[in-house]
Amino acid sequence: MSDVVDYGWLKAERAFKMEVHEAGYGAREVIPVGEQLYDPQLIFCPNQDWLEPDGSIIVGDIGGQEAYGWDPTKGHGAIVKLHADDRLEYLVRPGNMGTYMPLCPIRIPPEFGAYAGQVMLVGQAGPGRTGARNQHYVFKYAQGDDRMEVFAKIPHAGPLNDGIPGAGLTGGFGPYGSPQEGRFFCMSMMNCTIYTVDAEGRIEPWVTLAPPVTPAPMMPLDIQVAPAWWGEYAGEYIVLGKMGGTYIDEVGDLAEKPKWLHYHMDRQGKIDPTPIPDAKVPALIDAVQAPESFGRFAGDLFWVDEGGVDLNHVTTWDEPVPYRGRLMRTDRQGNKHVFADNFQGSSTMLAFRGNELLMSIMGKSYSTGEYHHPDGSIYAITAD
Repeated sequence: MSDVVDYGWLKAERAFKMEVHEAGYGAREVIPVGEQLYDPQLIFCPNQDWLEPDGSIIVGDIGGQEAYGWDPTKGHGAIVKLHADDRLEYLVRPGNMGTYMPLCPIRIPPEFGAYAGQVMLVGQAGPGRTGARNQHYVFKYAQGDDRMEVFAKIPHAGPLNDGIPGAGLTGGFGPYGSPQEGRFFCMSMMNCTIYTVDAEGRIEPWVTLAPPVTPAPMMPLDIQVAPAWWGEYAGEYIVLGKMGGTYIDEVGDLAEKPKWLHYHMDRQGKIDPTPIPDAKVPALIDAVQAPESFGRFAGDLFWVDEGGVDLNHVTTWDEPVPYRGRLMRTDRQGNKHVFADNFQGSSTMLAFRGNELLMSIMGKSYSTGEYHHPDGSIYAITAD
């Protein structure tokens, strides 16, 4: 960044206080607040192939411009690389975002064809809260480039909110042998529509989750192919959604835990409007499975309870993020445990790096929350 600002107050407000509740595991703050990161998101990898050949991990950042502060005419965010020695390196600088911003990076798998190993993202066409509620694009990034490539313009679809594809998010990829083989899923919480994108950049609405398809509008937060640990649902499409209302209707209530639930969807896009019972949900659909390098909990599932904070919709918020986040563990018998807690959850992503579980800690939202300070950080829990 081009300026230097004293963020001592921010470091105090976002102090590292996380507690790990298992012997033989320790936690540290890898990248502290008040420096380079605003809204970091560790890359999501359906096959858990987080590491680059050099041992680094790609991180998307929703916030930040080339200079501290806020210019409403410019885009924001960056794509960075977290090196094995904890250095951060810009791959795409904020100054090369144009009017865009990046969201939810995901590794492209082999079934998507020639772009396997590259990164897919969704993002706003314009900056800030206004951009969040308007046109979005699908972006692709290849290492060595200094900017993202517009891969597809998300079309208007459905009857909700004039069909505007706002509040966009990335999903998963259609598996081999399915009608969606070689297609990428993305979605809009504003028009409650899930889209498919092929390797040529052709995009089309697949299903709009609104009557008569669902009893009420359902915002899709994620769609993934259930991994093996999902038991009877393994290999099936699982939608993480919220029934009732759309993004434009929501204001964000910090006192009430967001009611995001898991739903089963078949290969034709028909969704069962009855949520999957909690007893059949081993962990969140974006949970990660610990590798052998993570000690005695290898094979267990790790996922985050954000503590009731829903920063998808909060526009302004003066209070500090509460220390209510919990890192959960599901053991191989299906029992759930609190592995670590006392951190400021909001929209946390997980990735393993050898014997470390990395956590991207977002803080307040740069775009939808209009909070323009570098309050993002990265934590690590290490198996001794």
